[in-house]
Amino acid sequence: MTRLREQITVDAPAQEVWGRLHDVEAYSTFMDGVERAYAPSSNRAHLDVRAGGVQREFDAILTDRSNDQVLAWETQGSPELKGTLSVRSLDRDHSQVQMELEYEPQAIQDTFGGPAGMAQVHRIENTVRGGLEHFKDLVESER
Repeated sequence: MTRLREQITVDAPAQEVWGRLHDVEAYSTFMDGVERAYAPSSNRAHLDVRAGGVQREFDAILTDRSNDQVLAWETQGSPELKGTLSVRSLDRDHSQVQMELEYEPQAIQDTFGGPAGMAQVHRIENTVRGGLEHFKDLVESER
């Protein structure tokens, strides 16, 4: 498994950022490749994803540890993806969002096609970084 960890500072209070992370329907506005997302229940999310010209649907189980402001998730089926989104208050008006993602590059390539090896890893890294940047822009523009 490959583990990726990225973080970004958002000019908004942690509680506000935490609330935005729970708006699953908005994921398509900041996550590259997500065409539609919704939460059929409080502990599940469904995402329609397009990557490398391939359309796939994913269901994820969510574990919300709100006291720690950590949202953990895990896909059901292939490819197996596990991740956490956490929010940490830096001060009254700033917070840090950290995303950790565990995945098997070969499983991603098998599911979506596209480049192999390091190229696949870089594609995922760029998608995660871009998603965090778009999330930051979304939250800050709505303040």
